[in-house]
Amino acid sequence: MFNHFIQTFIDAQTAAWRHYSAIAATEKRLFGEGPDPAVRVPTTAQVVDELRRTYETLATRIIWKAREQFACEGKRPLVHRAAILKAADFDVERSLALGEAPDFDLLWTVLESQLGNIGAPAGER
Repeated sequence: MFNHFIQTFIDAQTAAWRHYSAIAATEKRLFGEGPDPAVRVPTTAQVVDELRRTYETLATRIIWKAREQFACEGKRPLVHRAAILKAADFDVERSLALGEAPDFDLLWTVLESQLGNIGAPAGER
């Protein structure tokens, strides 16, 4: 579910970059190369920075969602972010370096397994 969401974002980001590149090329053909182009194609660094921000924000939103979903008597469980990310083998920088998306569905599964039984009656944990 979450992996599909992020893959859709990556597809949109890739398509947008291709469209910007095509429009920038058309601008060059129409007006030549100038010092201040109307269309600016995002650099690789800008694309990676946007991915990094999106990955980090989505991971945070997934953690918040789990805390809300597994609240007990109105109290959200505490989550040690670094420990959860490690348990899910979730490493944004490694994923970016490898050119792949982190596994957001696995992150959710780890959260679900660690928080899902909080507040369950004894014997049901």
